[in-house]
Amino acid sequence: MILIVTNRGDLTADFGVLEMQRRGIPYTRFNTEDYPQRTTITARFRSSGLDGCINTGKGKVPLDQVDSVWFRRPVAPVPSPEIEDSTARQFCHTESLAFLEALWRTLDCFWVSKPDSIRAAESKLLQLSVASEVGLSIPRTLVTSDANEARLFSEDCSETVYKPLRQGRIQHPDGTSLIFTSVVTSAHTAEFEKVRYAPCLFQERVPKAVDIRVTAFGTDVFATEIHSQVDAESAVDWRRAGSLALPYHPHPLPDEIERMCVQLVERLDLSFGAIDMILTPQGEHVFLEINPNGQWAWIEQRTGVPMSRSLVDLLLEGRR
Repeated sequence: MILIVTNRGDLTADFGVLEMQRRGIPYTRFNTEDYPQRTTITARFRSSGLDGCINTGKGKVPLDQVDSVWFRRPVAPVPSPEIEDSTARQFCHTESLAFLEALWRTLDCFWVSKPDSIRAAESKLLQLSVASEVGLSIPRTLVTSDANEARLFSEDCSETVYKPLRQGRIQHPDGTSLIFTSVVTSAHTAEFEKVRYAPCLFQERVPKAVDIRVTAFGTDVFATEIHSQVDAESAVDWRRAGSLALPYHPHPLPDEIERMCVQLVERLDLSFGAIDMILTPQGEHVFLEINPNGQWAWIEQRTGVPMSRSLVDLLLEGRR
């Protein structure tokens, strides 16, 4: 049995579900916002080990029958609306979240990928360190809260970009805004004193021919060219393109770069990784970052590359 841990709005999970249905593979989808209201979970600890079940309302899944877990995009548990007291709601939320986190650490099966490994691999500093160790080229990088250090780094680079260390979203009362990778301009350098308020990650801007998204399912690796340079809006960060129809094409990744990408995923204790790279005009592949739980369904839609098949193969075979 494959257990999918996600949320109701996860379209990437839908792609995996369709592939499992097509192949007649038993699975259960657990949308974590349904816990503990609509889904119940029981865990029993005995000398023989862990048993219990997850009941999503569509059937019970014995914990000892879970062979693989696809840990996609879970969201926070939602307490019952019957609980009106804010203190009681917070208690129920905390207890529910604590139980789920403990269950994931206890469930002995194959993971794509382990939640604790995903959380650790979200560190951009760790990513850069491991990427360099396996042989991938990385941009010159500075993380600092010292305005003078930021100024000196910017002066030493032909062009500098800024990106957030971890949180790329800011929640406002009226919605969410994204922080994209951005070029550091003269207007920004004039305000470098504000660096003291929080550590900032600066990198030397690497010239692009195209962006490369490398998606690794264990040892199955798919590289895709994202032709971000066709529009000024997407030239620095292709995500800015929004609804722009950027060209996407499969990319012939050199064997050595593919090997390093697989090593990077393994060294981060992951089974899956979505790696962002740059292909320079000189033909060099430069590592930017890895999303340990990134999206990929839109690439399958645009290119027809069978990523869903590789995902399900990985969950079935438990291979790296």
